Amino acid sequence: MPTFPYTSGQGALTQTFAQLRKGAPSKIDASYLQRFNIAPANESYILSILRFLGIIDEDGTRPDGSSDYLFGNDDAFKTGLESAIRSSYSQLFEEMNDALQSDRDTLIHWFRGADKTSALVGQRQATTFLTLAALSGHGELPPARTNGQKPSSSAATAAKKPKASAAKPTAKAGAASSESVTPENMSESASSFGRDVGLSVRVEVNIPANGDAATYDAIFASIKKHLMS
Repeated sequence: MPTFPYTSGQGALTQTFAQLRKGAPSKIDASYLQRFNIAPANESYILSILRFLGIIDEDGTRPDGSSDYLFGNDDAFKTGLESAIRSSYSQLFEEMNDALQSDRDTLIHWFRGADKTSALVGQRQATTFLTLAALSGHGELPPARTNGQKPSSSAATAAKKPKASAAKPTAKAGAASSESVTPENMSESASSFGRDVGLSVRVEVNIPANGDAATYDAIFASIKKHLMS
């Protein structure tokens, strides 16, 4: 396990100190951080940093007098935190006296060499140190993470509002039914689409069983006159 603590989200670290300066309880544990939605599922990393700085002991209790600077003004806070940093990172300051002004790459190489850690852990150790240094007045702070704020109702409504759908043409319901269908207009419609339409007519003739030749002649003469002319 690395000697020097680290966390992946530096915004959570600045948020922790901002909350502690508002009022540090006698015991700081995971439930305290969860109450303010700080470092969800990563509370142990923040607690290890506080423990490393001497702000809390192994069970999360804040020792008397160890972190009185949390209750002071900005200058008192920065001075007290810098003192805690120099004490906790004494090995770093012994080998690199100007550590508070060192760049990130230099610090990464130092932490990797001191702890024999991976590149990723070394980066996080260096970034954590730089964040603490910035809190003590040396360098720029990373942006603080918001407490899981949700977008405003108007923004959420705008995000969920569906796009207006294109208007669909409405069919004229009565247009087709108002015209009678005849062989002539069927033929014209088919021609307009470049197609030929054939029309067949089925005729059933009921011939009486007792009819004579004159009856048959009359029937076929009627068919020829009305259907085949």
